[in-house]
Order: sequence, then C-alpha cells, then structure tokens
Amino acid sequence: MALELLAPAKNVEQGLLALRCGADAVYVGGPRFGARQGAANDLKELERLVREAHLWRARVYVTLNTLVYDAELEEARRTAWALAELGVDALIIQDMAFLEMQLPDVPLHASTQAVCDSPEKVAFLAANGVSRAILARELSLAEMRAIHLAAPIELEAFVYGALCVAESGRCALSMALTGRSGNRGECAQPCRASWDLLDRHDKVIVRERPLLSIQDLDVSDYVEAMVDAGVQSFKIEGRLKDADYVKNVVSYLRTKLDALLLRRPELERASAGRVQHAFTPDPKKTFHRGHSVYRLDGERRSVATGAVVGRLGEPVGRVRSLAGDRLLLDRDHALAAGDGLAFVDMDGKVAGTLVNGVQARQVFVQNPAQLCVGTELFRNLDHAFMKVLGAANVERRLTVSARLEFRAGQAWLQLRDEDGCTAVVTGECAVEAPNDPEAFRQTVAQALARLGETPFELGHCEVHTDHFVPVSRLNALRRAAVAALVENRLQSHPREHRRAVASTPVPLPVVRLDHTWNIANALAQRFYEKHGGVVCEQALEVTHNYVGKMMMTTRLCLRFELGVCPRHENPEPWLRLSDPGEPLTLKNGPHRLRCEFDCVRCRMLLVLER
Repeated sequence: MALELLAPAKNVEQGLLALRCGADAVYVGGPRFGARQGAANDLKELERLVREAHLWRARVYVTLNTLVYDAELEEARRTAWALAELGVDALIIQDMAFLEMQLPDVPLHASTQAVCDSPEKVAFLAANGVSRAILARELSLAEMRAIHLAAPIELEAFVYGALCVAESGRCALSMALTGRSGNRGECAQPCRASWDLLDRHDKVIVRERPLLSIQDLDVSDYVEAMVDAGVQSFKIEGRLKDADYVKNVVSYLRTKLDALLLRRPELERASAGRVQHAFTPDPKKTFHRGHSVYRLDGERRSVATGAVVGRLGEPVGRVRSLAGDRLLLDRDHALAAGDGLAFVDMDGKVAGTLVNGVQARQVFVQNPAQLCVGTELFRNLDHAFMKVLGAANVERRLTVSARLEFRAGQAWLQLRDEDGCTAVVTGECAVEAPNDPEAFRQTVAQALARLGETPFELGHCEVHTDHFVPVSRLNALRRAAVAALVENRLQSHPREHRRAVASTPVPLPVVRLDHTWNIANALAQRFYEKHGGVVCEQALEVTHNYVGKMMMTTRLCLRFELGVCPRHENPEPWLRLSDPGEPLTLKNGPHRLRCEFDCVRCRMLLVLER
C-alpha cells in the first residue's frame, strides 16, 4: 500500500513549498466552489502547480466542496471540466449534484463535509462512483477500521491541524448567526467566540468563555495504527495557514511517515524524490490551540481549549517576583530576546508581551503592566526557531544515472531516473581520443553533475567512449537531456479514472432526509430521490428556517467538560460545577442555543432558540 502525505495549499506558491518539503499530494481551491473562500486560485496558476506535482509523481486535488445553488450548477459543471483539462488528479466534492452531472473522467473524492462517518454512508458513496472518502475528524480507530472493511475505496483522514467542534458536515451555526455559511466557504467561526452558559433559571453560571472552542488535532504518533485501520492518505488541515506552518508541519510529518516506511517494507511512498531539510521541524513552535488526539483512541477526554481562545504556547514558568520591566521566573528557561510571551489576564483573556532581554532566570519584558506575581507565562513565539525556519533551505531531488557513449559518429547521453523514466540525446563530438581517459571520465562526471536548479541529482555515471567530448558540448547534452527527462516524466504521469458506479445498488443509510443532508439544488434532490430518499427539508442555506433547528451535533459535551457527566468521569475539568441547573443554554448577544444531550450516542446537540 502506498502512503500519501496530503498537504494544504492556500495558493500555488504554498503548494510548491509543500511539494518541496515532501508532500505526496496537495489539496487546493479552484476559482470557485471551494470550502475556503479566502483560498481561491485561478486556472493558470493551478496549471503551474499541476506541472510541478506531476514531476514528482505527486497529485493535485482541487476542492469543489461547497453547496451549489440551482443557478450555479452549470458554472460548477464547467469548472469541473476546466480543472480536468488542466490535469488535476481528483475533484473534492460535498454536493451530490456532481454525481448527477456529465463530468469528465476524473476521480471524485467525498469531502469530510459530505459526512463520511459510517460504514453504511461510505459504502453508499463508493457504490455511486466516489473513489475516496475523507473521513470525519471525530472518528476512532475502530470506526475507521469498520468503514475500511465495509467500503472498497481509498480512505483519507486528518492527521494534524485545527478541528471543527461540530461533527463533520453538520453545522449551520455560522449561517444562522451571521449569514455566512460554512457549507459555502464563508464560516465566521462563532464556535471560537465567547459564550455565556445559563442554567434553567436563565442565571449565568459561566460568563464569557469560549465554551465551544476545542483544541487542535495531532495524531502523528498514531500513523501506524491508522494505516492498520485502513487509512492510506494522511491529511494536514490548513488551507488558510501561512507558509511557515506549511513548511514546518509538512516537514515534520514527512519524517514521521519516512520512519514508518523504513520499519514496514510492505508499505511504499506515494510519490518520488528525496527531501533534505536544513532544520529540525517542530510543530509545537507554530500556532496551535493545544494538541489533542480527540477521539482517535476511543477514549473520552476533555478537548475544550478551556478558559481561553487564543494560543498560549509552551509553558516557561511562573513570575516569582516583579520589579518594573524585570521578571524573575521560578525555574530555568530557554527564553531569548525577541521571543513572545502569552498569559491569561484577570479577565480570562489571553494577553502578551515581548522579551527584550534575558539574564539567567531574569526576563526583561516590553509591557509588564498586566503581569503580577504568580502569573504563568508561555512562549508563543520562538524567535530563534522562526528565524531558522524562514531561512532554512528545503530541497527535493530525484536521483538519475547517466551513461555516455559514442554511437554512429555522435556522442550519446542517456539519463535514467529512479522511476525508470529515461531520456536520450545525441550530439557531435571530436574524433580524437582524450589525452588522459581517466581525467576525461572525471570531467564528464563533473559536467553532468551540474544539475543546479533542476529537480535532479546525479548518482551513478558511466562513460563508455574513447572519443573526446568538450565540456561545452557536455553541458549542452546535459541541458537537453534534463529538459527531455522532465517532459517524459510529465507525459508518463499515471492518470486515474473515475470509479464506475456499482451494478448492485447500495441503499441510503437513512430514508427521510432533513436539513442536515444539505440538499441545496434540484440535482442533489434528484440524486437522493433516485436512491430511495424522501427529502423532507432542504438545506438551511435555502430555507433560512433556523429557529428551532439543530445547528450542530458535536462530541464536545459541556456536561463532561464541567465535570457533571452522568456516565463518564472527567478527572480534570477546567471548571467544575456541582449542580449545573439543567436545561443549559448558551448565549451570545441575542442568540441562544439550547443544549441537548444524547448520552446513548455520547453527543451534544445545539438547537437555536433565537
């Protein structure tokens, strides 16, 4: 089985960076219909990314994973055809309207927004021509394994990055509260905002805390277990993240997967080339909200960010004494001038300051006004690391062997890469023999090794000729052979076809389809009805009928987070309430969400009251 490291790309430049850091594939937004509106790219730029990716036998997947309205169906279809003509390797979709369109022969991947969360749902998608399911982020290893056994398609799972608090594909909160739909690529992230928690008497029992904000995902230590559960593509979240994030996290996970490939010879890498990093990647140094394995191991644990919504970073110590801008910490630390410090102020908000200088445990800070004795400090910016990261060179190279001969009165040069792709060029050369054959062989090797900015590096070099070839001619031969090899690799890039629809239908896992099925157009409705579904309600983006509707289901449970779950003990709740006074309500400005608890399925449901 080939293992794929799948990286995000906000734009083409970040896609190229991800490839050079070792990504086997990148996912990127097209001109429209991508679920990150701030990460759109035009076709000309995408063509450049596709060319670079295919050089490495890597792949480019383009997101068309928003809901599509009736008036947009024809534009969506034309966009899919235009992307296929560029040579993209798959289209990522949420809306089942695409399965009713006349589309080109290109694989379709079901977005996590398509709710790929059960064996029945994924088997249904596979039977209808979907090649890959992007699994819901909240699944456990056991749930992934069950899907793998039930559905004969590729499985992709998130391995690192931010988490949505809602179960994948089942959130209308942003649309209802702000008019910006997450299903249309415009999520305003109200889940990261501060909310009040009210008891049954409308008394505030928790004030202005990010009660729906959860930690980021990091299951990089579980990659091997995920492989054994049937996952073959490991996805990094972050199409809105910056280049430092891409460089650091892709490099980190490349080393993780490479270590696994060394241990497991039956596994192989999904693309070609060897990567050299001139730095030691460390994802703890880039922005995160704390790391969690979420539900991967099946355990119930606290996943909320707790009292704060911002990033705190690495703990460095508590303030032992304070005099002016000088702090004395209670432990040794590795702080340096330029580092950023974060802490929680008296209002429970994240505040920060910069380090101006350090003397042993003494730290001189830029703004000490909100600090006091006992404040716990965290480093949220490692200046030295970020400087190294920004300057560090990352190279990806393909090893080629070279063979120089004299044939039919001409110099004959062959380059062969590690995938067996070859290029042959010929050129005139002198008739006389070199004065020093051994020195000539060294000259040939040196000339052919000058591969500079090309994607290749020279491995084995053979010289089988007694005829002299001047260095200028060798250089010309090398340039021509490299150009031919690049084109040969691009032309021979393996193309996959769209999965055929199964001859035996697989039933819909649910017959009566409510607003959570996100049916926003006539084609999607026709698709579901053709498969026995009864559409009871269209997507809320169409009906705008929010009040009294479920806004999300989530595996975050406020009962558990506050230490009052009747079924599971939380040993470390960030706030413990002896009697929460249910029913509970979340309030933000004029908006109220009623909390309902499905203890059998271990879910919390949020219903909009107003």
